[in-house]
Amino acid sequence: GSLVAPDRLRFDFASGGAMDGEQIARLESLVREGVTKNMTVHTAVVPLEQAKKINGLRAVFGEAYPDPVRVVSIGAPVEELLADPASDRWRELSIEFCGGTHVAATADIGEFVVLSEEAVAKGVRRLNALTGVPAKAASEAGHRLQERLRAAALRSDDQLTAEVAEIIASMETMTIPAGARHSAQRQIAALQERVKSASKQHAAEGRAKAVELARVLAEKATDPVIIAKMPAGDRDALLAALDVVRAKREQSAVMLMGVDGEAKKVTIVASVPKDLIGKGLKAGDWVRTASEACGGKGGGRPDSAQGGGTQPERVDDAVRAARDFAASKMG
Repeated sequence: GSLVAPDRLRFDFASGGAMDGEQIARLESLVREGVTKNMTVHTAVVPLEQAKKINGLRAVFGEAYPDPVRVVSIGAPVEELLADPASDRWRELSIEFCGGTHVAATADIGEFVVLSEEAVAKGVRRLNALTGVPAKAASEAGHRLQERLRAAALRSDDQLTAEVAEIIASMETMTIPAGARHSAQRQIAALQERVKSASKQHAAEGRAKAVELARVLAEKATDPVIIAKMPAGDRDALLAALDVVRAKREQSAVMLMGVDGEAKKVTIVASVPKDLIGKGLKAGDWVRTASEACGGKGGGRPDSAQGGGTQPERVDDAVRAARDFAASKMG
């Protein structure tokens, strides 16, 4: 599964588990250190048995190598290796049997980043990495992503939801180092928690406001049919408000409409007492009529129903449709 190309590489290795972010960062650091040293890449064709004695030699288990074999050594001439094959110094170098081509010196690699580390089979992991210009571009993209995330953290809670969604969507098509991706995912998770907390607080505030408005509405209303627009677009807040009105006006049919302009939606809830159901005013039909007037649908039981629409600018049309429908049944 391994691949060596001018601008990228794929490397399969045996492992019982995934590499963590620190291990990947350490790997990149070691490779970049080798690149910075600009070590010369040496090659020589030598007798197989003699080459096998070199301390620190890397070879593929089970592979049948030719005799003589091509030895590639990064940082020390092959002749020095053969002169003192047991030296521990060679364990610090990259020495292998390989018939392929190589750069003349490690500095030719330029840049190195790991894109991903993944499982390909039981006990086998795969590294995908970039070198040279593509690696530099990926690294720069990772830095730009970090800058965007830092800027996002300074945004207001209202702005953060949309910004986090855009960042997540853009990451799906970005080529960035694995370390930058892992870091971004942790930061996004923290921002999402902030969004979630702010959403809960906003919902609680909306519910409290809706309930208070519902109390005022219930105290002032005298008609057997009560239809009102509410500033709360949250369904739970509307249902809480509906309960408040019903508790004070048990004999009235009640319909509440919540508008959420940002989400482009209208939420509708309704309740109808038994006496008015007998006159033909059924909550399911009533909500369906109002929902259709603002680009949606709805329905439910004769005594209780929910619905909504996708055109908040037509909520007044929905109110008129609901009034006309109720009047046709009550007249």
